[in-house]
Amino acid sequence: RQIRLALEEFVEDAGDSQIRAWQNSIPQLKAVMSHYLGERSDENNGAVLEYALPMEQGRRPDVIVLDNGLVVVLELKGYGIVKQEDLDQASAYARDLRHYHSMCRDRDVIAILVPLQRRGPWEERDDVLICGPDLLPGLLQQITAKSSATPLNSDEFLSGDYEPMPTLVEAARRMFEDGDLPNIRRARAATDPALETSMRILKNAAETRSRKLILLSGVPGAGKTLVGIRLSYDRSTLSLAVPRLMKRAGGIEEYVDPTITSVFLSGNGPLVEVLQDALGKESKNFVRPVRGYVKHHFGERGSNRVPNEHVLIFDEAQRAWDREKVERGHKGEFVGSEPDLFINMAERIPEWSVVVGLIGTGQEIHDGEESGIQQWVDAVASSNEPNRWEIHAPPKIANTLESGTIKVHSEEFLSLDVTLRSHFAEKVHEWVDGLIGETELSSTKLSEMGKELQSEGFRMYWTDNLAKAKSYIMNRYEGMKDKRYGLIASSRDKALAPMIPNDFMSTKNVRKGAWFNAEQHHPRSGCQLNTCMTEFGIQGLELDFCLVGWGTDYVLRDGIWSNHLMKNHARGVPVKDPLSLRRNAYRVLLTRARDGFVLYIPNDDGLEAKHQGSLEETRNWLKSCGITKLSD
Repeated sequence: RQIRLALEEFVEDAGDSQIRAWQNSIPQLKAVMSHYLGERSDENNGAVLEYALPMEQGRRPDVIVLDNGLVVVLELKGYGIVKQEDLDQASAYARDLRHYHSMCRDRDVIAILVPLQRRGPWEERDDVLICGPDLLPGLLQQITAKSSATPLNSDEFLSGDYEPMPTLVEAARRMFEDGDLPNIRRARAATDPALETSMRILKNAAETRSRKLILLSGVPGAGKTLVGIRLSYDRSTLSLAVPRLMKRAGGIEEYVDPTITSVFLSGNGPLVEVLQDALGKESKNFVRPVRGYVKHHFGERGSNRVPNEHVLIFDEAQRAWDREKVERGHKGEFVGSEPDLFINMAERIPEWSVVVGLIGTGQEIHDGEESGIQQWVDAVASSNEPNRWEIHAPPKIANTLESGTIKVHSEEFLSLDVTLRSHFAEKVHEWVDGLIGETELSSTKLSEMGKELQSEGFRMYWTDNLAKAKSYIMNRYEGMKDKRYGLIASSRDKALAPMIPNDFMSTKNVRKGAWFNAEQHHPRSGCQLNTCMTEFGIQGLELDFCLVGWGTDYVLRDGIWSNHLMKNHARGVPVKDPLSLRRNAYRVLLTRARDGFVLYIPNDDGLEAKHQGSLEETRNWLKSCGITKLSD
């Protein structure tokens, strides 16, 4: 009773079900620990109950046992069965302590799921031990006896730092509030070299009164957007800004110092909407949509308007519109590709300017985005003052550019090759590339890679039961208030609706800001799993877990990927390679998750007659590549 009352006081939001769970589990836990420790209780062993993981609302491992230098996570459940969501929850606790808790680095952290009504032999499934309370003392003795680590007591554990990887939105929120990214070891280690390289180039441009094009590339989730946002928030470059001549009322002109040096511009409307929703109205000076910015500087009254900033950061630069797309998108108001327009704007800026292009590999998903990186170089070469420009790019890009007389610098740190999104499962993007046919990898190799990803805590399941998938995700993240999950699917699929509302009108009506940022119980939150985002809404953003609908728009047909069943593009819209756009769409869908995904692949009973049989070969391929069936 004394322990339960202390927990009720400590856990402020404990509900009736939590209190009942404590009433049921605490007596059994006391008996286990008494049997396990016996007479040897000392300062080098102990247990921490309901440890609240810092900066992660609602995530509390039930018990953390510390003994003989070993850290053991006990996740207690009041029933006797084993559920997949419980196994994965326990595994994720152990993974995050292992990687993000300063006292757990270089230590073994073991997860044990304890169904309190289970009796009999313990077993291991995935990377989690499963044991009932009857044999738990013996199992604890067995695993802690093998440890040779230095002792760790509860005071030392509780004084340790916990530095989890924030989501992009959370990182941006903290930067906006505090002025910089918090000292998060892994996020800084991954993005600092690119940021420092960009800052060096930027300061050189100011010192030499020159113009620079920086191309920064990276795999999905490697932190490209994070670097761009950090660069746009950096206050240290304000002293380098050149005063602008401003017109005042009454025809008065005066020179005014700019209040910001850089602006983060994105053609990804949902990304801008989500960031501005999360950061508030004041963020609009730092994060802005490309379309409005271009119109402001090239519209009827803006043809000679000088940007207030010196550094223009263009997100997803490989997706920049070509000349034809600009003419269609702006109804003939402007002439030139988006790179042409940006280089033109940069040349209006007094003395010095920098254009930063953030490049995601293989993420062109719209028509008019297929011209790629070369059009940025072409824009510099055909500009008004090409002799003032220099290009800085990672080696793989620098070596392929046709730059003519423009000087190209090869910069090692402008390439981000390791994903941050999926915690320490760093090869997710390689596995996805093989899965969707971008690279040639056998199912045997992909299955091996899949097992490795699973061992690193990244979960990959498939199911033909949509309700089961939703139940798994909601149960896994129950009580974890800041976790975000959602339903996503391809925009060109015709078979998943109405099970998954991925049609144009349904997805158009989704409010992107609320879908990503609202509390889980909010009716517009994506966590309700009843509204859908397509590749257009999810690109550049991330979720903790994704429920991905695999449609009939990208399927295997006699061993070859095909888009023959996809929804057609609008008439008059030139699409150079529709199959490549489908491949890229599924790459986007499969690389949004931090903890993993469930693929919903409907069986023939869930499809219209014209689509029946179309997914069978694809399902068999996915199963052979390391994606396991979601268990009951």
